[in-house]
Amino acid sequence: SHNKSRQKCTIEFWYRLPEQEYVEDEIILARRSLLDEEQTDESTLCLPDENLNTLWELAVLPNGSLELRSGAGSVVSSAVSNHGNDDECDGLVIWGRDDGRGGWNHVCLIFSSIRHSSPIKCFASILMNGITIVDSISFS
Repeated sequence: SHNKSRQKCTIEFWYRLPEQEYVEDEIILARRSLLDEEQTDESTLCLPDENLNTLWELAVLPNGSLELRSGAGSVVSSAVSNHGNDDECDGLVIWGRDDGRGGWNHVCLIFSSIRHSSPIKCFASILMNGITIVDSISFS
């Protein structure tokens, strides 16, 4: 498409996590799925998806890192994309505290195909609490 505004997407939101000791499996924060004609139960869109309906999803892993995954098999992790920052965020989430406070995180996903030559690939960036933890990684 020649329309540059349709080649970039930003999604940002706040989420709250419990204390880390209560998290035994990944938590899906956001997912973009396709609902096919045969799938009429929309309540299953938030369940783990083993088929090709998922375009991408963002998950928090029990170790506190974020993973952005595509339905095509690409995985971008904040744990391996951390550029050696000594910042307080360091690619890890803020967990809830035992006093019931804390646990709030802000995440921003940026998808851009402006500089990409392939129509099925894009660059993905992840910012967390105002800090870039994944910077323009090729994603398909």
